[in-house]
Amino acid sequence: MRARPCSGACGWRALGVTLAVAASALALAACGAASAGSGGATGSGSASASPITIPVTSSPVPGASGSSPAPSVIEQAPVQHVKVGDLDVGYRTIGPFGAAADSTPLLMIMGSSGTMDMWSPQFVNDLAQGREVVVFDNRGMGETDDPGGAHRLSQLADDTAGLIKALGFSKVDVLGWSMGGDVALDLTVRYLAEVRRLVSYAGDAGGSHAIPMSKETLAVMTDMSGTVEQRGMRLLTLLFPASYRDANPKYYESFPQTKEQTSAKAIERQDAAIGEWKGVWSGIRSITAPTLFVTGAEDVIAPAENAKLMAAVVPGAELTVIPGAGHRLMYQDPQKLAAVVMDFLDK
Repeated sequence: MRARPCSGACGWRALGVTLAVAASALALAACGAASAGSGGATGSGSASASPITIPVTSSPVPGASGSSPAPSVIEQAPVQHVKVGDLDVGYRTIGPFGAAADSTPLLMIMGSSGTMDMWSPQFVNDLAQGREVVVFDNRGMGETDDPGGAHRLSQLADDTAGLIKALGFSKVDVLGWSMGGDVALDLTVRYLAEVRRLVSYAGDAGGSHAIPMSKETLAVMTDMSGTVEQRGMRLLTLLFPASYRDANPKYYESFPQTKEQTSAKAIERQDAAIGEWKGVWSGIRSITAPTLFVTGAEDVIAPAENAKLMAAVVPGAELTVIPGAGHRLMYQDPQKLAAVVMDFLDK
């Protein structure tokens, strides 16, 4: 895949196939594989129409006994489908596990090139203790139809609004991660009546106000040298702070085991939509739903300054900057992140 010049909305999220390489490297690290030659993303980084699997593991790979890890809280929830416009959308419903059946459902929007089984199971489990949690696949990803053709990033917000209606919800809480955080902002700006509370985790509002990653980070993101495994392991250094990686040398074991497949072509179309997004900076000033911006202080992918700027613009917004956390905070410390989110949603 050809890397495009990036600024603002077009940051690391315009490199979805490349991040799939990082996920493949996680699986190889967990399995102790000697070669990545059979990975779904090609060594040259070029996109193809064939399905690619983004395999990561949440626990040490089983040994010779052939045993498998127990299904996660996400895997235990059956995949369901609902018609939303031109799409058959795949989703899962988890919880509530506690005594809060009358609470507002929480709808979670996944980031670039991701599928709903990439959410941290511990994070989802904690959130579902007091509310119904709905995770789903964006247009063209995993269990959701891929109608082909170009689409706008705002189309993902339209799809999400359609999903809320199709599921029979009058109002939901919304949490979006990374690109999903951008979509959540777009959704709230244009479908404010459907959103009770908003959580934007590691997102930005796009446009010229968005703070891009550094040139050094972008250089690592676009470095196509070496094998798939070598490229993937380089990318992983960007997703977790060095201090965390040093203290947790098997940090890749915190990732969930993913089984869904997404075509490289679909990821490429999503990348193009992100790169063309003009943002919703002027619109966020009109958000009246209670809003929380969460960011890791050491996030080099979506710099924390983005959350700080947005929190200063959205009326009454709250800001939580977590020290020592990177872009994948929900894998670093899912319980801490869940506690921050639940405290906000339960107000």
